[in-house]
Amino acid sequence: MEPAHKKQKSSVAISRLRSRSQLGESKEISKLRPGNMPITEVPCQLAHEINEDYETAVVEEGRIYEYTSAANPAMKEIPVMFHPAEQHRSGPTRVIPFDLSKNIGVPYPCSSPNLMASFLRICKGEQLSTSARATSQAFYVITGKGSSHSDVHGEIPWAMGDMVVLPRCPSEVRHTSDASVDSAIYWVTDEPLLRYLGVSPTEDIFKPTVIRREQMLREVEKISHEEGSEHRNRMGILLGTKATEGPSCEPYFPIRKHHSTKSETTVGAAAAGEVSESEGEGKPKSGGDEQQGSGTLTLTPTLWSLLNVLPAHDHQQPHRHNSVALDLAVYASPKGGVYTLMGPDLDETGTRVKNPIRCDWSTGSVFLTPPGWWHSHHNESDEKAW
Repeated sequence: MEPAHKKQKSSVAISRLRSRSQLGESKEISKLRPGNMPITEVPCQLAHEINEDYETAVVEEGRIYEYTSAANPAMKEIPVMFHPAEQHRSGPTRVIPFDLSKNIGVPYPCSSPNLMASFLRICKGEQLSTSARATSQAFYVITGKGSSHSDVHGEIPWAMGDMVVLPRCPSEVRHTSDASVDSAIYWVTDEPLLRYLGVSPTEDIFKPTVIRREQMLREVEKISHEEGSEHRNRMGILLGTKATEGPSCEPYFPIRKHHSTKSETTVGAAAAGEVSESEGEGKPKSGGDEQQGSGTLTLTPTLWSLLNVLPAHDHQQPHRHNSVALDLAVYASPKGGVYTLMGPDLDETGTRVKNPIRCDWSTGSVFLTPPGWWHSHHNESDEKAW
């Protein structure tokens, strides 16, 4: 950074932009030139070389801002939101979107700047179609069983606790609930990111993936018995795909073709729009292994997902993410006592959230933590919380 005494005064007070053609034929159209180059040597378009109407139109689209006041622009704050499980426990078959577009100030549905999250409720024996202009779609089965079919990716069966992850899908995905039970699914996509960029996906960046409940629970149980596990800030596992694995961290389990259930985002249904943190402690691979994927160890290049267990009568220290966190309570004691405290600051001790907002967990509910907010998870019940 330049010393203060060397800084030059700003002269960026532009009240009106005028096109070059409006400034006449003179070569001295601009006093801004590289270094000490003489004005006569600065290449410049002359008025007769310019389409005046078009020049006016394109110049009027430009904006100029003084750097120190504009480098960190004020953005609309993302609110704390709670989406109770009651939304998907009754009523007709439907999509229940968590649309915060008015809060965030964008013209398309979104739950955060990069993500769109929804509940899907599918009554027994019925079908619900979904579509998204997205590179990544994650479907976590909160309850029930059934299958999802698309013309692109075929049919994938699922049951309570399974995670289904799909790459771009130009066709609709048709979700059918078994005739014996109602089903509820937590659906997250990165469509808002693509809408913001004005693009559509043109290639698959990973293959359709299913992670089953039994696999998840088995691996969480395994790491809970590892030496030093009681000192970890989180007792959990990150979900990933082959496309995001790396050479230095081997997955705890390979993706298998069968089984029938999985638990996704919990204390971390943190399907975060930006790849934020990765605290998974995988097994180092033997030397010489070639990297198979991107190395981000995330669910997809845009989604990050953690399955976390919070032991009974325990808590997780305050921490924060650079991105929005969307947390799904996979299970919390019906007697209560499981909650998250969140706020923008820590107290004077640096160990507790200052003047926190409290979000009580209930099984199948979702809450949103704004980016940069400190939050701590607490379990005062007699059961594990997920």
